Amino acid sequence: MYKVIVGTWSFSYEAVTTARNVLLSSQSSIHSIEKGVNSIEENMNYGPCIVGVGGPRNSHGFLEMDAAVMNGRHLQFGAVTALKGFSKPISVARSVMERCTHSMLTAEGARIFAEKEGFTFNPELASEANISESYCQNNGEMPPQSHDTLGLIVLDGDDISCGVSTSGMPNKHPGRVGDSALPGNGLYADVSGGAACCSGDGDFILKFCPAFHVVQLLKQGKEPKEACNIVISDMKNRSSANFEISIIAVNMKGEYGAGTTVESWKDPLEKDKTYNGFPYVVWTSGMDEPVCLCQETIT
Repeated sequence: MYKVIVGTWSFSYEAVTTARNVLLSSQSSIHSIEKGVNSIEENMNYGPCIVGVGGPRNSHGFLEMDAAVMNGRHLQFGAVTALKGFSKPISVARSVMERCTHSMLTAEGARIFAEKEGFTFNPELASEANISESYCQNNGEMPPQSHDTLGLIVLDGDDISCGVSTSGMPNKHPGRVGDSALPGNGLYADVSGGAACCSGDGDFILKFCPAFHVVQLLKQGKEPKEACNIVISDMKNRSSANFEISIIAVNMKGEYGAGTTVESWKDPLEKDKTYNGFPYVVWTSGMDEPVCLCQETIT
């Protein structure tokens, strides 16, 4: 039975490792996604990666986070956007998926639901702060990449799930929502094909529904890397604009791959580490530990 976990960017190593440990303890793919993403969301040190409690503030100095989960077996989906005051937005998104009559909640409505579900509201996370305050560990400077998203895919035999979490681009307009938490854009899962997650220029990406498109190609028998490259090539052919997108994908046969327009990427946590392309983390049931791979940009 295939077990595969793939995460966007090199900083997803901890998330992939945590998800692996959860999955090997006979927990579900969704539970593995949740706990893996939580390990990044609740750690202030990952703020420069544009994820979680240490992430960048919007133009009014508030931290607004987006997260979503999707299970491919029954096409279950749940998301929260512009969520303030909670350290685990992916967990709130899972509760929306499993315990709400709606599929997506935003801002104040998401807060009301989260408190009703027993999540602890943290006033400090909801308070106004200096925009650069969350980058004190980066000398107050914004990182060179300002739109990273943590994406995670977990394949467990005939079940597949994916999840995403982001604090959004620095200095964004209050209430701005990018592609990450939108189904078919930042993520999509369907057991008849596989799953995909995207990261990059969210306001551009959401015009193309790339995650859905990738999964449709997986249904047609395309290999994950090929499917990602087809989608990115189509986006490039339809636009003269320069844009950044990276996609990870996994099919139901346990094959995985990625596509990207990123030519080089400097790890915000390892200042001297630069990748030639898009680094992503992979673990399969045949590996002792996760490995970081790097996908070069398509031409």
